[in-house]
Amino acid sequence: MRARWVFVLVLAVIAAFSVPALADNGLHCWTFGQTCATNGTIFALSNGDIKGNIYYANANFTDYVRVIDTDPNNSWTSPWMLDNQRGVGQPSVDFGHALKGDILVVQLCDQDLQPNICTSGSKNQYLFANDPAYSADNVSHAMIPMDGGVGATAKDPGRGTQLIWLEDLSTKWNSDWDYNDLVLSLHNVDVAFPNNGGDSQNSPVPEPGTLSLLAGGLMAGVIRRMKKN
Repeated sequence: MRARWVFVLVLAVIAAFSVPALADNGLHCWTFGQTCATNGTIFALSNGDIKGNIYYANANFTDYVRVIDTDPNNSWTSPWMLDNQRGVGQPSVDFGHALKGDILVVQLCDQDLQPNICTSGSKNQYLFANDPAYSADNVSHAMIPMDGGVGATAKDPGRGTQLIWLEDLSTKWNSDWDYNDLVLSLHNVDVAFPNNGGDSQNSPVPEPGTLSLLAGGLMAGVIRRMKKN
């Protein structure tokens, strides 16, 4: 009987290791089990316009987004666009013209928590972004699928399209950190991830070799123990 319990425990351990790990502990990846991270760097895939549309939204507050091109030789900041309360189906917008490799920042403005209308030059406690340096609480408010996250249902599937899942509240305001307040489908971009994470279009698949060796060793131990009993 004891050997059976050990066998069940081994199976549970193997199953736990078989589930793809999230890039950030505690995050729920809402893109159908894809690996996600909050530390991706968004950049222009080629010379051209950076366009976007709302892929999904589920929020109590009214949010707008803008894109900031941080390249000192081509810097620009778009107006606030895409009201999340209007939901999906809004026309795609053009944030601005980027050069290949320009580092871009997606910033969100939580309008309902502000005394004044969001303005292009504002920097206050209700502005959040994928880059912590552009967030009022110095935390990334974007969760980014490491394979683009567009799937077959995106409006513009394929290389160069990236879903950016955004959270519109900070911990100070009891955020639920579900990152689904405004989901932006951004075009002509790619995302680079640190620690050999690749980019969002060509992220390496974790090799199962280590897990296989671990599972094999555990199973062998259980079998030997069962034979002795």
